Amino acid sequence: MKKEHLQSGRKSQKQETRKKILFATQQLLEMGREPTMEDIAEKAGISRATIYRYYTNVDAISTELLLQLNVPDPTVLMEQYKNSSLLEAMLGFQKAYLKFALDNEKTSRKFLAAVLSSSNPKLQRGQNRISAIGAYFDSNTIALDTKTKNKLKNISVVLMGIESIIATKDVCDLTTAESVETLEWGLEMIIKGCQKE
Repeated sequence: MKKEHLQSGRKSQKQETRKKILFATQQLLEMGREPTMEDIAEKAGISRATIYRYYTNVDAISTELLLQLNVPDPTVLMEQYKNSSLLEAMLGFQKAYLKFALDNEKTSRKFLAAVLSSSNPKLQRGQNRISAIGAYFDSNTIALDTKTKNKLKNISVVLMGIESIIATKDVCDLTTAESVETLEWGLEMIIKGCQKE
């Protein structure tokens, strides 16, 4: 009994330490800083050695941080748009995912950088988006052929994530509002074009 209590206490302490590290990283990112392990340790009030017991680098922390955030739930989106037109549903999905990316922009950018530089094949981005859209397409009667549905699903994913925010803000030099407006317009035009065929 005593051994079980000790193990339970250690597990709880480890979870609290992880939470401190993640919270400190999020605060630093929200302040516009590119945190180092030293910055995170100082902000969390723990030693750098302790952080290295949990994470190998800042990218690993950022990756876990993004996964802990409130990513849009595909089940909730499906329920919300189950009786909507294809256009209304896809714009609703896009709005949810763009809001998430923009609300967590610094962390999302860090996560994307970690994924792109990682050799871990299990570390992927966009899986939530493509799964949600695929589930919507599978559960609704959409008057498009299979090839067009697949292309529409893929291009919709492109227009809903941090990648599209980076392209519109960094490459096109648009404001956040202009980025969202442009991406919504693009998705709307594509869907309307598909429905005319």
